[in-house]
Formats: sequence, structure tokens, C-alpha cells
Amino acid sequence: MTIGIAHLALSGALVACLTGIGGFSYGVRIGAAQEQAARKRADDAADALRDQLQGKIDASAQAHQSAEYTRQADVREIYHESQKVIERPVYRNVCVDADGVGLLDRAADTANADRLGAPPGTAPDAAESPAQR
Repeated sequence: MTIGIAHLALSGALVACLTGIGGFSYGVRIGAAQEQAARKRADDAADALRDQLQGKIDASAQAHQSAEYTRQADVREIYHESQKVIERPVYRNVCVDADGVGLLDRAADTANADRLGAPPGTAPDAAESPAQR
């Protein structure tokens, strides 16, 4: 009888191990399915949000496009050509004396901010320093 009890105990232990392994694999399958379901719910929520935001972007773009068409319809470009006849010459062949040339040079220098100071031909006075007083 001891062989039967040992055999029965061994069979019981084997059944318990197989049941444990089966329970573990069942739990892993259920856990993986739950994880996949949670991931799918999160992906579906993200897709719904993305579709909602894309709809807002599309509506805004369409509103902007219709406003641009309206603006362009109100704007008219007018091309007008006219003929202009110049009756007086732009350049004249007139001689200017030395004083006139000097005045023209000073006017050009003043306009260009060059050589501002005393008129040509005059020497500036030496500045007094506090040491010379």
C-alpha cells in the first residue's frame, strides 16, 4: 500500500503543478488581452482627438480661404498708362563761374554730410585749450 500512496501523492503533485502552470498561462493571456484593450482604448481616444482637431483646422482653413476670395474680389488692379512729354531740357550746356562751382560743391557736401566746416580757402582758427589761458 505504500506504493499506491506514494504513486497517488506523486500524481497529485503533478496535477497541482500542471494546474498551476495552466493557471499562470491563463492569467498571462488575460493580462495581455487587458493590456491590448487598454492600449486600443487609448489609441481610439487619441485618434478621436486628432480627428476633432483636424476638423477644426480644416474649418479654419476653409473660412480663411473664403475670406481671401472675398478680399480678392473687392480688390481691383487698375493699370493706367499715360504719356508724358517733357518740354524743357533736363540738362543745359551753361558755364558756371568759379563762385558758382564753389557754391555747388558746398551744397553737395552739405547734402552728403562731407567736409562740413569752414568754406574752402579759409583756415580754421586754432582752438584755445585751458592750458594756454
